[in-house]
Amino acid sequence: MNYTWFRIDVQGDLQPIVAKARGQVAFIYAYHNEDLFVSSQREGIHGTITLHPDGWAFDIYPPKGDWDAVPTIKAALGKDFDVINEGNHIHVEYDPKGTNHV
Repeated sequence: MNYTWFRIDVQGDLQPIVAKARGQVAFIYAYHNEDLFVSSQREGIHGTITLHPDGWAFDIYPPKGDWDAVPTIKAALGKDFDVINEGNHIHVEYDPKGTNHV
């Protein structure tokens, strides 16, 4: 059985579509027999333009440090999600182009 782990200071609920995406990512990790580690949701310090405070983004650690997971996650979530390798974590945000969702 695989689990979704949250860093101890992770706070706040995600927007429903983003929470569903987090579940999809957990499924991908479980398929590869990995746990999902969520490092940030709505809390913390982020860049000046961030979707975290309103629950439109979350950060995760790559499975076993495998940055090749980024294209797999992006393909699973689709065009409305950005999946970005930020060096020490993977940033996932719901950001449909041409709309103002927040």
